[in-house]
Amino acid sequence: MSTIAATDRMARLVAAIPWIVSQDGASVDDIAERFDYPRDILLDDLRNVVFFVGVPPYTPDTLIEVQIDDDMVWIDYADWFARPMKLSSGEALALLTAGETVLGFDSQDEAGALARGLTKLRLATGASSDALEVELGVAAEDVLRDLRRAVADHVCADISYYSFARNERTVRRIEPSRFFSEDGKWYVAAYCHLAEADRLFRLDRIESVSVTDVAADTQRAATAGDHPFSIDESPRATVHIPVSRRELVDQLPYDSMQLLDDGSTLEVTLPVSSPRWLERLIVRAGPGAEVGSMDVAISADAHGAIDRILSRYPEFR
Repeated sequence: MSTIAATDRMARLVAAIPWIVSQDGASVDDIAERFDYPRDILLDDLRNVVFFVGVPPYTPDTLIEVQIDDDMVWIDYADWFARPMKLSSGEALALLTAGETVLGFDSQDEAGALARGLTKLRLATGASSDALEVELGVAAEDVLRDLRRAVADHVCADISYYSFARNERTVRRIEPSRFFSEDGKWYVAAYCHLAEADRLFRLDRIESVSVTDVAADTQRAATAGDHPFSIDESPRATVHIPVSRRELVDQLPYDSMQLLDDGSTLEVTLPVSSPRWLERLIVRAGPGAEVGSMDVAISADAHGAIDRILSRYPEFR
């Protein structure tokens, strides 16, 4: 059987079900092609997953019915799913937000059904089209387009990438697997041939993309897709940075930022990937920057480095 990440597999299935229903049946090949769904996995999911989807007490009228005959697929919703959906205000907002997110990431003609559904939801909730704004971060259109093509075609891509941690530009060959937005920034998860490991790349730091005809390792792509990005478990540090270096802070994911009483210093709490990264941050922030506190996980290694950096600016110690 083909290999595909569990999260990507579920995403394809959830997208395919309503489309099959709207088409009043579709061929297995058409479904597989439209949703980039390996045929053997598609048939396995239809027979062994969708067939058992329903609500208690799991009687025939509460289960989705799947029929596969002569390479054609039909799906009938259970009677329970035909009932009008009742949403709380919070649920409606969450659904509208999720829909707007997807709509902003797809082309209008490809998302026609979604756009119509969101219009109905706005009418039902009384929300105007500009009452909700979803900001996912900046990504160059050509970079996003080329990387999406590399993912869809399962091929490698050569990228020119700026690394903030090392303050350098490198050319890397990557095997991109998926995209996501975290804290207002777009990322692509990929296997990096230069690092010989899975890496995350911020799309706004990718300067150019060249899609190759070199096949990607589908097994590696499936594994990379199972490791979503999270900064929740990273150790934290609180740093003091001059207000004049505010643009440096805006490039980083941070938990909190406040202006101190002196009016010239920002106190920023942010995740730290390594003592070396924190050291480089202090260097780039320049005179007046200092570390207020650090998690135990990094303090032992970082204190020596920080003292070494600050010794360059004795007037600020």
